[in-house]
Amino acid sequence: MGRLDNYEEVKDRLPRFWQSTKGGRIVTEIINHSENWERVVYKASLFEGDTLIATGHAMDWKDKDRNANRTNWVEVCETSAIGRAIANSRYQDPNVPRASREEMEVAYEREANLKTSESPQATSLQKPAWVVQLETRFGQGEGKVTEYCIGKDLIKKGQTWRDLSSDNRNKLIKGVEAVCKAVGI
Repeated sequence: MGRLDNYEEVKDRLPRFWQSTKGGRIVTEIINHSENWERVVYKASLFEGDTLIATGHAMDWKDKDRNANRTNWVEVCETSAIGRAIANSRYQDPNVPRASREEMEVAYEREANLKTSESPQATSLQKPAWVVQLETRFGQGEGKVTEYCIGKDLIKKGQTWRDLSSDNRNKLIKGVEAVCKAVGI
């Protein structure tokens, strides 16, 4: 028996809700998202008729793991919020843990990633996230990006793209694909 066998999937919670309530409704809404929609927060509300009986929240983001979050993080988030709402209601099976199987899969994967990232080779964690993101995108073309920034008077000779002011850094992050295309990387 695996360590996830005791956890219930959201797909197994839903029929219990629908079969056990008359006039049941589930209302979901996005209550927050990042500007580029790569992070989203959902709220799910369970109703019996017009009576609110439970709510649940979930946050998800693109590429959180190697599963559906690569392409369908918004839908996964909505499902997670519904699972949380059912777990917060009287329709939660008292014989299974409150967390869903999906939540525990993510938790175990994050735990494994933390152990990996705590290794001495994980020096990139010391850098700001925007630097790591851009270094990954630029690869061997970092020098070209620095030259581009000097040519646009965004930095002075002797500086690198890492020395950009916060305003120019934000412009670079938002226009990274255009910059890479302009410098041929």
